[in-house]
Amino acid sequence: MKNTGLAKKALLLALCAALAVPAAGLGWAPMTVEAAEPGTPDEDKPEDNSADKTQNADAAYKQNAVSQIDQYYIVIQNEIKAAGNEEKAKEAIQQAKDTINKNTLSQGMVDMAVSNVQAILDGLKTKTEEPEQPQEEPKPSTTNSNIMIGGNWVTPTANAGQYVNVVLPVVNMGRTWVDHVVVTPQISQDAATWPFEIETSNYSQTIEGLPGTDDGGSDMDRRRELTWTLKTRKDAPSGYVPINFNVSYEDENNTLTNVTLTSYVKVVGTTGVSADGKASTPRVIVTGFSTDPETVHAGETFTLTLHMQNTSQATSVKNMVFDIQAASESTDTTYVAAAFLPTAGSSTIFVDQIAPGATKDISMEMEARADLAQKPYVVNVKMNYEDENVNAYENTASVSIPVRQEARIDTSSIDVVPSSIEVGSECNVMFSLYNIGKTQLYNTTVRFVADSVTGGETYLGNVAPGATANVDTYLTGAAATMDDGTVKIEITFEDEAGEATTVEKEMSLFVTEPVYQDMGMDMGMMEDPGMEQGGGFKLWYVLLPLVLVIAAVVVIVVIRRKNKKKKAQADELAALDEELNELEDVSLDDDRDEAAGEADKASEKSGDGEEKE
Repeated sequence: MKNTGLAKKALLLALCAALAVPAAGLGWAPMTVEAAEPGTPDEDKPEDNSADKTQNADAAYKQNAVSQIDQYYIVIQNEIKAAGNEEKAKEAIQQAKDTINKNTLSQGMVDMAVSNVQAILDGLKTKTEEPEQPQEEPKPSTTNSNIMIGGNWVTPTANAGQYVNVVLPVVNMGRTWVDHVVVTPQISQDAATWPFEIETSNYSQTIEGLPGTDDGGSDMDRRRELTWTLKTRKDAPSGYVPINFNVSYEDENNTLTNVTLTSYVKVVGTTGVSADGKASTPRVIVTGFSTDPETVHAGETFTLTLHMQNTSQATSVKNMVFDIQAASESTDTTYVAAAFLPTAGSSTIFVDQIAPGATKDISMEMEARADLAQKPYVVNVKMNYEDENVNAYENTASVSIPVRQEARIDTSSIDVVPSSIEVGSECNVMFSLYNIGKTQLYNTTVRFVADSVTGGETYLGNVAPGATANVDTYLTGAAATMDDGTVKIEITFEDEAGEATTVEKEMSLFVTEPVYQDMGMDMGMMEDPGMEQGGGFKLWYVLLPLVLVIAAVVVIVVIRRKNKKKKAQADELAALDEELNELEDVSLDDDRDEAAGEADKASEKSGDGEEKE
């Protein structure tokens, strides 16, 4: 229906434009009909016989015109098809044939119809755009060179629901006098054709006579003004609306001639009415949305902001009620509820008005259920509103909001064996990783970060919700520990969108420098000839156990202090003190026993010598 209306408008505009196009420029030969010699009518022949002949001649003339249109279309049909305008061409041809077959159409009007449709067909040989509504004030037109609209014609402005005077100046541009000029506007129930209320059954007005140029009258003498007072319809479309008038008159030979005059009325119609006279439905749509925070996590509260727009450029909407409802989601067979719930308890928002083409943001604070899976969830927006004429409308829209589940992991106690190693040595690290969240962990990797160790990186792959992954790896001492011995454990994984997350854990591990002892060299350096006692006794025999004991005590004290086990540390230190005392006593006793034994031996030797003497 829309294309048919546009085709009719295109044909009408082309008919108006073709008035200024000479027939010779269209590439076709105009039809000619031999006119009868002027003279007095034959009084002996019945008057109706003459009318029958005229009617038969007109019918033949029209048939010839229709045939000429068909032949012309056959010639350029391929070009029109190539341009994709075949349907438009058929509509224009049918419209022209309907116009030609009108009983009241004169031969001159038939020629004009043929000329116009051929011009339209020529234009359809190339792809054309739909005609736009005229921006400039259109000019009146006529199908006859004799009876025309006066040059001082002014376009009236008709406001919807108000009365307007439509003035039609009729002037005789022919040479001879014309009588019984009857002017009748073409009435229609279509607001696009007749934008006025139909308040009477007869709109015809009559001019008894109009002089021609041969009568010696001035332009004003050959002019008459006809006025109609009309009430503009409330649903009339805005813009220039063509008003057609049928004009019939008799010439000096009493020949009846029909003419069509076209004028225009500038209608200021009701907003929200389209160019075809139908009410335009104002549409309110959702152009986008945003959330605060940007990422919505299950179990958290967020603010949803919807961007609304009134797409109508003519009609404002008011008394708007928005009902925001999230789709229902169930985690089992018994529990079904909306994915998002408004924190205020109400899911409706009221907006007073949105102007034509304007936008409006509406916001609502909502809470995402904690048990939601990680996926997008639909939010439906139901809209109820009114236009300026209190017409009610409904519309719905939907948006999709992605929900993220916070990844949750935990680990078992971390076993480090041994808890202290030398540079270059290894220790074994073992623990379990638990996925306690509702989303799967992808590409899970474990790394150990510290200046004192290397190695240990472990790839665990994907860990399903509720699943466990085990870490069993070895770390190598790289450098002596210079801090409190903390080693960071970085657990990195990805979500379904590929976004990586890192969780850090800690463990303790001490790395010490290796102890190298060359007993011969070290003790040789410690020997002092002056410290030798009788029988070859040396001091290092006493000092060596003490050095070893002191070194062991230092290592134990450091380890215990770093593990922050104060009670155990105190107990161990007490035990170490006792052990040191015992070791010192044992060492001294051994030294005394050894010295006494050597002294006894020396004494025995001395006694033997004395005896020998």
